[in-house]
Amino acid sequence: MGAAGRTGVAAPRPAVAWATTCAAALLALAVRWHLVGGASALRGYHGYDDGVYFASAVALVHGRLPYRDFLLLHPPGITLALAPFAALARWTSDSTGLAAARLAFILVGAVSTVLVARLARRWGTAAMVVGATLYALSAAAARAERLTLLEPLGTLTLLAGVSLLLRARAPGSSRSWLWAGGAVLGLGPVVKIWNVVPVVVVVAWQACSWSRRSALRVTGAALASAAVVVLPFAVRAPDAMLRLVVLDQLGRPRTPGTLVTRLEGVTGVGTALWHASDVTRGVVTVAVCVVVALAATAAWRHDRGRLWVTLLTAQVGVILVAPSYYAHYAAYSAAAVALVLAAGVSLVDVRHRAWSAALVCCALGLVTGAAVARTPAPVSFPVAQVRERLPATGCIRADSPGALAVVDVLSRNEARGCDTRIDVSGQAYDVGTRDQEGRHVPRVRNHRWQHDAVAYLTSGSAAVVARSTGNGFSDATLRGLLTRSRVVPLGDVQVLLPRPARRSAPPQVP
Repeated sequence: MGAAGRTGVAAPRPAVAWATTCAAALLALAVRWHLVGGASALRGYHGYDDGVYFASAVALVHGRLPYRDFLLLHPPGITLALAPFAALARWTSDSTGLAAARLAFILVGAVSTVLVARLARRWGTAAMVVGATLYALSAAAARAERLTLLEPLGTLTLLAGVSLLLRARAPGSSRSWLWAGGAVLGLGPVVKIWNVVPVVVVVAWQACSWSRRSALRVTGAALASAAVVVLPFAVRAPDAMLRLVVLDQLGRPRTPGTLVTRLEGVTGVGTALWHASDVTRGVVTVAVCVVVALAATAAWRHDRGRLWVTLLTAQVGVILVAPSYYAHYAAYSAAAVALVLAAGVSLVDVRHRAWSAALVCCALGLVTGAAVARTPAPVSFPVAQVRERLPATGCIRADSPGALAVVDVLSRNEARGCDTRIDVSGQAYDVGTRDQEGRHVPRVRNHRWQHDAVAYLTSGSAAVVARSTGNGFSDATLRGLLTRSRVVPLGDVQVLLPRPARRSAPPQVP
């Protein structure tokens, strides 16, 4: 048998494909459910970012527009995607709407797993199993897909868009699939501007592998769908939107951490092997990178999955050079990693392909999989105790809007017309960020932002300080909050209440 025969592929039987897809989707659901912490944790406080995005949607359904009425450092796609859940919160409770939104994003992870399986199916059964299993287990993907973050929607639009474009290539298919694929791709950049890069790569692939005319159709559809989302907000606050979404993002300082730290996130090693030493994680990260590089090289040489090799290169490049990086950013390239490995496995000699697929799934699942990762526990946030301490009247402030959601006062604030600050920390990228010489000013020394934070947190009837670390408050700011408020510590959370007014001494009667 020749080399072509040994590395050829046969499409899996429908029953096998269906079983593999269903099993992978259930595995993805289980992994993401494990990482979020189960049913009770759906209503818990899980950090800053997903609360910001949900709060922006709550503000929207109450009539406030991003950029014009409140600060938002990203395109409006995430706000619109969460708007139905914000509307649910308006009629039920904030914690219910937030829990439903998180559950929906867990389902998004399962749908993306199904799309990975379908994309890898054309390379054979082994590739389908490897791609779907590795994405379902991926710590990089699952960490983001358990919460209402930007990356899950970017992955979904990319996978769905490419799937539709491949459908357009089937014999006898309507050209409407091209328009549909382009329209779905265009929804990625309106969630996060990083998603412009994979869209450009896909359009270039369409032009090179099919025709320039089809690429123009895809581009036109992408621009049209993006315009439908962006223009209603841009026409109301064009200058503010440009400044916040583009200029402020480009001007962000580089977050601490080495390139190895970012590669640990991309591979999933940093999450799966959280308990290991730095040296061990570094060695395993290099080993995983070598495996992925070998798979990418084989896939490129045999013209199998070249699109995903190019996407992987571009997306990892963006992660490495971007000024900011947080753990959930690694989901940006997770689908490309899984599909490149799937393509590589499909090129193994057919006599060893099943064993190779099993080895890849087991080995990489153990060192990069979220199933063995530590469950990121919610912050010690005693919801009931905090809620009891908050007054029933006035406006409640917080250093993190997610805290307002879990205690069910976020929608109440909006209904009362309170000027709730959606992204307290994000304002540091928009005000006082440069000194007179144009040098970047760290948040802790950004006096204007520090002053505004104290003024905001002490302007309501109470405030919740949920971030014991990472809020960027200086010692002077903390002293100011303590001086102007009565502090009630509750675990990792502090409730700030107004100090009682001092009674003036009664006049002395002669």
